[in-house]
Amino acid sequence: MEPEFKNDIFENDISIEEFDHITDGVEDHVFSDEYQSGKETIMYNARHKAFISKLGVKAAAAASVIAIAAPFAVNAATGGELFNRIWGNAGKDTIESHSEVFVEEGKIRDDGTPVTYEVTMPGIEYVEADPEAAARLIGDKITTEPVVCTVGDTTVTVESVVRDGIGIVAAYTIEREGGVNCLNYSQLDNESKGAWFNEDSNILFGFEEGTGKIWVDLENSTDDKLCCYEYMCDNSVLFAASGCTPITDHITLMTWEYTVNRSEMYVEMPEKGDYDQFVRAHNEYEIPVAGKLDTKVFSSGTYGTAEISPIAMVWDSTGGTEIKGETLRSETSLKITYKDGSEYLVFDENTSSVGYVCGTDTGFIVLFNRLVDIDNIAEITIDGEVFTAG
Repeated sequence: MEPEFKNDIFENDISIEEFDHITDGVEDHVFSDEYQSGKETIMYNARHKAFISKLGVKAAAAASVIAIAAPFAVNAATGGELFNRIWGNAGKDTIESHSEVFVEEGKIRDDGTPVTYEVTMPGIEYVEADPEAAARLIGDKITTEPVVCTVGDTTVTVESVVRDGIGIVAAYTIEREGGVNCLNYSQLDNESKGAWFNEDSNILFGFEEGTGKIWVDLENSTDDKLCCYEYMCDNSVLFAASGCTPITDHITLMTWEYTVNRSEMYVEMPEKGDYDQFVRAHNEYEIPVAGKLDTKVFSSGTYGTAEISPIAMVWDSTGGTEIKGETLRSETSLKITYKDGSEYLVFDENTSSVGYVCGTDTGFIVLFNRLVDIDNIAEITIDGEVFTAG
């Protein structure tokens, strides 16, 4: 994709993965411009939504029934693993901080060897989800009626959604006879930026109301069927200044099928932003959602407030005496301390035990990789500053 086009359409987008602890330079070496444009395409800020609305080929497919099942019934229906796969350690191994060597694409040293960079990856801790605690924390706020969405020769089935007004977590499968080819994914992707859309395919999809990371369940997936969990910031919070509409009773999965592979489309595009000639089909599928999970607010006189639910937290420094700008850096830290003295180190310069994290203009939003019992939190600590309830 031409840099001019990318900057024009997404110039107000927020940096989306500051906590992979990979420098900006190394990110450029590891991920191509096509990858970046693919990720950014599903960050639906107000400008992007205005852009796609001109396509004129919308065909909404609304689900007519919403099913809200008792959490124990949901968990039993999936062999007792639903909560443990989304917020536990099923299919996941705790990872110590380690080094990875990346090759800089297209760069060769004088001796003929490729230019490489060594990157320190943060450690990630996963813990087993207690099914009784999960049932209590999630309650009836999970939807479980599958919604089947078709994009080209690929089927996306959204199976479960949970939200809290800060973040969204969706479980879905992607199926294609002959092998799923729309995503690039690996263990290393799960550890860092998540699965990313393959520019050499002709489809694209994403949730209009959320921006986040796709985690592929490698243990449960096959070549023809991927099991995915997507951890997303709610765009009405992340892009609040852009006027994104808050979620009511559904979220929207937007799909595009193009007449050529996206890599060809970027090359052939005669002028920036003109996708119309390449769109074969654009659909919008309404995915029912239940009510929001409860949240609690913790305050610091210096650093503002932290609003937290069992699945996510948003820090807003505007209410404090030291208003922060974009604060998500490699040295930023977040720790939750419970009333029994136990701790959940969410992230610091050596750890990133998150589902997803994203900086905002005044703090950050984080999706947890485990369920947090908000009624048993003693305090929250951000960069050494303590936040307490009340």
